[in-house]
Amino acid sequence: MFPTLSVILVSYHSQHDLEQCLPSLTCSSPMEVIIVDNDPQDGTSQWLSTAYPDIHVIASSNSGYGAACNLGMKHARGQFWCVLNPDTRLYPGALDTLLETSIAHPDALITPALLQPSGIVNAYGNTMHITGITTCDHFGDAWTDSPRFYSPLLASGAAIMAPRNIWERLGGFDPSYFLYMEDADLSLRARLQGLTVICDTRARIMHDYTLNLTAEKFYWLERNRWRTLLTTYSTRTLITLTIPLIATEIATWAYALLKGPQYVSAHLRVYLWLFRNHAVWRVKRVAVQRSRTISDATLLAEMETAYPLNQLISARWLAHHLSRWSARFFGWFGGKKVALR
Repeated sequence: MFPTLSVILVSYHSQHDLEQCLPSLTCSSPMEVIIVDNDPQDGTSQWLSTAYPDIHVIASSNSGYGAACNLGMKHARGQFWCVLNPDTRLYPGALDTLLETSIAHPDALITPALLQPSGIVNAYGNTMHITGITTCDHFGDAWTDSPRFYSPLLASGAAIMAPRNIWERLGGFDPSYFLYMEDADLSLRARLQGLTVICDTRARIMHDYTLNLTAEKFYWLERNRWRTLLTTYSTRTLITLTIPLIATEIATWAYALLKGPQYVSAHLRVYLWLFRNHAVWRVKRVAVQRSRTISDATLLAEMETAYPLNQLISARWLAHHLSRWSARFFGWFGGKKVALR
């Protein structure tokens, strides 16, 4: 008998997180759990074979999060697939609720309400600035008991559920992203094909999230931001957004210079990667542009014009004023206030 739901997790030195996460995986429908171990030598697979012998564990080299998820999908037998971060803990009924919503909305990526351990909101899906900076939607908001559906621009890769055919139609994650923003790329490709993203806040998942922007993470975020922009936007949009893109590039360089040599080196590596791998992102760009059914105007109308400085600057008054200034500047070019025509 095939399961209704396949839950796919990627482990990389994640035994401690899995000890908290796995007991919370409950579903009233038949379910299988697949764990792709990106470091089979760290002892996690051996622990799983003893503690959870029914879980399907797949050993893999560390080829990145997206590639590992895709490997897990190749072994998934369920009608619905849910990718889940190991540093999560599910509130009772979360998987049942996500499954119910996915059945009701078969042309959507479904994401839950992600809460921090303190109880405040981590994300109701993700959002994106018109220049590609991606952040958590509703980050830091107080949690309320009133359940509702949101329509975020992007799903959060910490937890995404969709029918098997949607994952197969999208080809899963782009494995060349390696780390970070593979969920943004997946969501934008889905949106360009006319699919939707839904956040069902009735499904609550605790996410042990801490914003820690190391030089290495800065590199992956910047590299993948440009990858996403260059494959998603039309040529016309890229030209129209020249000034905002240059402004954001100046801002990221200023950040790198303030943080020190490691961040400067990381920023330079971004340009080097884009140059050396221009054939890779150009081939994907052609495929994405051919598959699209909606215009950039539709996407830009849902994007942010203010820099998400409240997630980067601890001084709230400074973050507030700088965000207001950035919203006025970028609002001339697109975003929620002024859509591209």
